[in-house]
Amino acid sequence: MDLKWLSGKTNIRCPVCGVDKNQKLIANTKVDWQENPVEIAQCHDCGAILLSAVQPPSTYTSSSWDIYIEHIAGIEAIAGILKKVDLPSGSRMLDVGCGYGFGLDIAQTLFGWKGIGLDPSVAAERGRSELKLDIRPGTLDDAFEPSETFDVIFASEVIEHVPDPRQFLISVEQRLSDQGIFVMSTPDGGAINPDTPLTVLFPALSIGMHTFLFAEEGLISLLKETGFAFTTRKEGATLFAFASRSEKALLNVNPEAEITLSELSNYCKTKAHKAPLGSALSVGMSSRYLKFSVNGADYDWAAKAIPIIKKTLRKRYGINIKNPSATIEIDPPLSVLTVIYYFLGLFYLNYKVNPKLASAYFMAAAVNGENSFKKYGEYRDPETPMLEFLSLAHQALALAQFDPVKVSAVIDQMEESLKRGAGTYDQAAYYRGLINEAVKRSSEKPQPQLITQRVYQKLNQSRVPLVSRTATTMRGWLK
Repeated sequence: MDLKWLSGKTNIRCPVCGVDKNQKLIANTKVDWQENPVEIAQCHDCGAILLSAVQPPSTYTSSSWDIYIEHIAGIEAIAGILKKVDLPSGSRMLDVGCGYGFGLDIAQTLFGWKGIGLDPSVAAERGRSELKLDIRPGTLDDAFEPSETFDVIFASEVIEHVPDPRQFLISVEQRLSDQGIFVMSTPDGGAINPDTPLTVLFPALSIGMHTFLFAEEGLISLLKETGFAFTTRKEGATLFAFASRSEKALLNVNPEAEITLSELSNYCKTKAHKAPLGSALSVGMSSRYLKFSVNGADYDWAAKAIPIIKKTLRKRYGINIKNPSATIEIDPPLSVLTVIYYFLGLFYLNYKVNPKLASAYFMAAAVNGENSFKKYGEYRDPETPMLEFLSLAHQALALAQFDPVKVSAVIDQMEESLKRGAGTYDQAAYYRGLINEAVKRSSEKPQPQLITQRVYQKLNQSRVPLVSRTATTMRGWLK
């Protein structure tokens, strides 16, 4: 998808403030589902980003939701934002626009809340069946008795889809208990500009799915108008809000609370063991089980995830991950393989101290990411390009231990990946320094394990992340 930056005026109604004339035209993009380009404008009154057209929901296929379940869903972001709500086990939760239901399931499993989801989609039907959740069709206004309230109402990547956000917030406020907390996330309209990487822009805009994107000042204004006490924050290209019916109730929000990697690993471990082998859920939960365990350097748990991954990938896709080079030409590319191969590479490099096998996994992860870009002309999620770049960087670090002659070719591939939008030039400079140090050390012939310890100690101390922790929930990618 090509985004063409423009200047001019257009007439698009703003759902936030109602202004419908002389909006600032900032870009457009051609789409294959209508003749005219989709216009992207900025409201001259509240700053919201406006999109001129959306696709009908029927365009979201079951295979699209498979990708979401296997890879795209930001489990860590969903769990992380809910963790900040300090309410006891047994609290009643409502997940509005819950999609497949990961937010609802996380709340019940990790926090002991009692949840209901609202969503009429195919994904909700699957979540109801596969996660055994109470997900209902209907809206906030018609799905419950007038007096029914909830202690937590969650709307992750939802409000940017609704035609009347003011009425949506009014309905939420009416459903909150006196001590209840409304938690919402939405893409940040302030991030829509030419300086933002395309790998961030495209998921935020989600052309064809999002109606508008709040600017922070517009969200603040609307929360005030609808009677909430609230706090907002930005994280990456996402806006978050915690709101309640009173300042006292807002004390139930602990902004410093963070989800732990062990909590995430345990959640995914439980789901991976329960999901039917060969299902999208089994692939998604076992790959995240590996990811969070490696992220937390819990390699014993990571080792237990690998047999599940092997069995479920073989059953679902006929893939044998023992031979990663044999799977790099899969068409269409599977984004989840980039995740699995990258974290297997870290597992074998850090824990098993097997740089040759680690290099093979890193290479497969990078090629799979590049193939995805070639197939679709863009990266379809924000994690794939990040892991493609990191895979190349770590492949070079692994090669430095046993075949340093090949390192320069991998560095050239890193440069090419940067041109595609994978990684950043700051990251590239950082990793080039590490790679050069690793190559220098290899010429001094130290023990391979010492190289790994020295290099990765520096990686872990650096502000540049060693492994990926997706910062924003990607449920909006499919809504």
